[in-house]
Amino acid sequence: MIHKNLAIGLATAGVYIGGALAMKAAETSGLLPHDIGDRAFQAFIGLTLAVYANFLPKSLGAYRNAVSAMRMEAVLRVSGWAYMLGGLAFAVTSLLPLPGMVPIALLGTATAYVLGYSVWAFMEHGPDKGACT
Repeated sequence: MIHKNLAIGLATAGVYIGGALAMKAAETSGLLPHDIGDRAFQAFIGLTLAVYANFLPKSLGAYRNAVSAMRMEAVLRVSGWAYMLGGLAFAVTSLLPLPGMVPIALLGTATAYVLGYSVWAFMEHGPDKGACT
């Protein structure tokens, strides 16, 4: 029996590969311009990241103490919001006639924010300082 998470991962990978092959076939046959196919697939990637980010706060595991659990919950919540907004921004700016670095810079900004918040949550609020809010 296949585990539920494995089945979801395999289905997602199949959609990614199938979508990429379908767009490449449409480009090769001349039905779709090269630039439009790339932009549409980038938008799909951004929307997929936004959907995945909604599941991040729900993935809290078991922790030995309550302070660590509260810190991790806060980090997962902030990560979910940042990557959801970053994924949507990546999808929208991929469809617009902007330079290719703009969507990447927006997603990089979301990643830098998550890393900065994670470091702040775990370093600034040490075990003797209580939970982060």
